[in-house]
Amino acid sequence: MGDILITFTNTGSNCRMEGFPGVDLKTNYGTQSVDRNKQEVGIPFTLKAGKRATANIAYPINNTGGSGVRGTALVVTPPNETHQVTVPVSVSLPVSNTDEGKLEVTPVFQEH
Repeated sequence: MGDILITFTNTGSNCRMEGFPGVDLKTNYGTQSVDRNKQEVGIPFTLKAGKRATANIAYPINNTGGSGVRGTALVVTPPNETHQVTVPVSVSLPVSNTDEGKLEVTPVFQEH
């Protein structure tokens, strides 16, 4: 599995953070929503001004030798927000009709 770390930096006043970010992956086949990792539980916290929080996306790596599905950008919505940020990425996912190795995002965690 591959990992993409998403970092949120608080550029304003203190704010409450909890839950999952919304994440969509733009690919050469369209946009794919990233599932929430239901085995992870986020802990609510106050993100102070200038501090950072992170979430992690796990994705299957295409090692089939084929062209696979090319991910070109992540569209990320912070928890409890409506504004989105698009971030370029370059990932190659295997083409599969099973849920094995699906994309999953963790809840947001405070950096220490």
